[in-house]
Amino acid sequence: MHNTFITRYFDWPAGGSRPVRLANALLRRLGKNAWVRAPHSTGQMTNIEQRINLYHLVSQVLAYDVPGDLVEVGSFVGQTAALMATILQNEGDGSRRLHVYDSFEGLWNTDRPLDVLKQNFAKHSLPLPEIHAGWFSATMPAQLPDRISFAHIDCGWGGDPEEHARVLRDAMSHVYPRLSTGAICSIVDYCQLDEVPDVQNLNPGVKPAFDAFMADKAERISVLYACEYGHAYFRKR
Repeated sequence: MHNTFITRYFDWPAGGSRPVRLANALLRRLGKNAWVRAPHSTGQMTNIEQRINLYHLVSQVLAYDVPGDLVEVGSFVGQTAALMATILQNEGDGSRRLHVYDSFEGLWNTDRPLDVLKQNFAKHSLPLPEIHAGWFSATMPAQLPDRISFAHIDCGWGGDPEEHARVLRDAMSHVYPRLSTGAICSIVDYCQLDEVPDVQNLNPGVKPAFDAFMADKAERISVLYACEYGHAYFRKR
């Protein structure tokens, strides 16, 4: 199964800025089967580099048959969750479930994110995941699966970095012990400024939180290239 379906999960806008339009007109005149898209043009919460990384990370745990379900901590309107569900549907064996966790309160000009999540899954003809609505302190650890093969941590909110870091550390205290050997944990907004040029440190509480949490663990965090966005992962030993 190839990963070209990733491109269907973006709302590619028509046109773009004048320089982008001129560049594309020149490419067409030269007979090139390529086009230019400006950064942040997708209208999505993640960019295409992050989603390609996500495809390979999720497909790895499926290919190596790492036991456990998939969880997403911080789902908002379910765009990334829908991508994970597609990978699971196309490459899984039907034995795993996808669990999503979020307060689903209205943020970022979206009044009813849970309804939008359901619409996103319906749009791509996907079965709904196991939805755990509420604050993480109420849904974890009781509603986490016993074994986790893949965890996607994406609960940035743009608020106080110290409070954000506390929430992340608390969530990981429940997720980490349930990760199976070989499981992968993907970390959104982990920003390694000295390794990735021009990356945006959108949620500065993420890196300190994970660095502190993982300091006494056997695993080490690996930074991934994701253009302007911070991204990393670790594999459970």
